[in-house]
Amino acid sequence: MVYNLIMYTITPPFLLLIVLSLISKLFREELQLVNIGMIHLIPILYAAMRAGRRDTLIVSLASVLSFNFFFIPPILTFTVHDLRYVFSFTIMIAVGQIVSWLSERAALAKELETSERLQETLLGSLSHELRTPLAAIMGASSGLLTEELDLNPEQKKELYHTIDNGAHRMRRLIDNLLDTARLQSGMLKLKMQECDIRELLGSALSKTEHTFPASLTMNEEIPSLQGDAVLIEQALFNLLENAFKYGDAVNVSVEREPEGVIIHICNTGSIPPIHEASMAWRAFSRLSNVRGEEGIGLGLYVAYRIAKMHGGSVETMSDGVQFCATLRFPLRGEG
Repeated sequence: MVYNLIMYTITPPFLLLIVLSLISKLFREELQLVNIGMIHLIPILYAAMRAGRRDTLIVSLASVLSFNFFFIPPILTFTVHDLRYVFSFTIMIAVGQIVSWLSERAALAKELETSERLQETLLGSLSHELRTPLAAIMGASSGLLTEELDLNPEQKKELYHTIDNGAHRMRRLIDNLLDTARLQSGMLKLKMQECDIRELLGSALSKTEHTFPASLTMNEEIPSLQGDAVLIEQALFNLLENAFKYGDAVNVSVEREPEGVIIHICNTGSIPPIHEASMAWRAFSRLSNVRGEEGIGLGLYVAYRIAKMHGGSVETMSDGVQFCATLRFPLRGEG
């Protein structure tokens, strides 16, 4: 209970309330009581737009108590002699709850809009991106079935490879589309277990299609994680596949943090501009460095959502020389 109370007092709304109360105390004569009341409404509005109704109510009560205790006569007591102040306190709390409710409604509306846009983009992506590997498969299979063509074993082998590569491309596209749909709908649930990051990284590396090895740096003291091994491996695979796809050299490093594990996957080669790189994890991000390449911009987004499900994060950046995706996982996922 005491711990929870301490944690509440160091949240941004409470810190803002403390700072504004101190400022109001220092300039009490200049500000006047009505302006001090308005100042104490600021942390309530901040909480209403950033937190839920319960947290907003707690911040509202704290703000009202601070305003009453330090500024309403008799000062340094919670006694209220004028009922007009009780009405003001009620209005402050009511405003917080109304703004919080409106913020929740706005967030829901935005989520619905995003879902509709996602469906439209999915349909567009399916019709456009799947057409290329499908055309390659149909062309190769037609060549094999045409009796007029006298193909030698090497030519047949090349056509078989074309069909196989096209099928793999279609599977990757469909997998990412399905994963995105499941993540967006909340259907994907975590199956928590102890995860060895070395094994998961090794397995993800073995599944990527690459013609050159990655440089791997890993601290010996990397601990196990509590998370969904299948999803964590999928996130690692997506980031590695992106690095090998656009890079001519890939460097992977794994470090221990006080709160968990941090994984850097960096590549040189075809990298996005600095101003684009930080948004590369967003859904359907097709950056200027991916022209002519297959894909619909979902690989990094799926990794981002998987990390968020575990209480972690994915950040992307470029320094003009290399592109890096940084994956963070806490030692214990949110389950």
